[in-house]
Amino acid sequence: MTIVVDSDDDPKFMRMAYAAHQPRFGHITVHPTPLGGEAIHLAYDIIRSFGKHLPLPDDQYNWLSRFGSRIEGWHIAAAWSLALGINRLTVCRAHLLRLLKWHHLMAFSARTGTHLTLVCNGPIPEEVLPLLDTIPHRILNRLDTAADHWRTPTGHQNLDGYPWWQHRAAFPPFDDEPWFRPPPQPRRRLTTQSRFRPASAEEGAQVLAAGQGRYDITVIADRIHTRIAHPVFAACVAVRALTGHRTHQIPAFYEDPSIRFPFLPSWAALLVDAADRLNEVGGSPGLTSRWLATGQEDLDVERALRECRLVTT
Repeated sequence: MTIVVDSDDDPKFMRMAYAAHQPRFGHITVHPTPLGGEAIHLAYDIIRSFGKHLPLPDDQYNWLSRFGSRIEGWHIAAAWSLALGINRLTVCRAHLLRLLKWHHLMAFSARTGTHLTLVCNGPIPEEVLPLLDTIPHRILNRLDTAADHWRTPTGHQNLDGYPWWQHRAAFPPFDDEPWFRPPPQPRRRLTTQSRFRPASAEEGAQVLAAGQGRYDITVIADRIHTRIAHPVFAACVAVRALTGHRTHQIPAFYEDPSIRFPFLPSWAALLVDAADRLNEVGGSPGLTSRWLATGQEDLDVERALRECRLVTT
């Protein structure tokens, strides 16, 4: 852990911290929501820094009340961090964060292997000092040493090669956005007993090409990556949009290693990886969970489909 102390609140430190936000190199900078008292708010800030937006609550639906608990929010942030290959996280205005948030950030760093940089634009909080006595860290208080710490790696970076999605979809959605209809549900039910094997990669590509245009799939991919913060729901919507398989069929797909969709494009494979990561860090539900087979997911996945302007009937 690195602590950058800027007691004079020099704007040069903040400019360097913001410039360090380079997702292509695995570097993320987060500016905590002002007056966000709960630790979960900081987890939401991290999720948003990954380009993922939380659904807007309304009178009929509030995703945050179902899967927005303090622990679950941090699990979701950790899952995205691992899937996207984030290795450095800078958090600004850390001198305004209470001790509990420091604890959560350190736990997040330990679980994901992310190097944590906390920018204190004032004195380090006194309640945090005993904690620092137990944790290896370094303190930087000069512009030149901070600049070296945040220096972007040199060399050419292939923008298509790193596991990060370029977010182009609007949030909230525009009222006049076109809607798309996913492929029809396959006639053969996907179960471990049926030992169902999907088409080959070439056949799958032909099916997708016949079902929807390439431009449509790109638009749908943009929407899923931007508008669905929960990795499992994002993965379910991606599989539905590409193959027509319903959510309750996915647990069987994951329980049997012989069942795979070999033609999933890289943007969808990233979502599946993030969903698996959520299961690894202890989040719920996981794609292998029987929860997905009970129908309890209908409200959440159907809502996610609509957020992406995908017809649900």
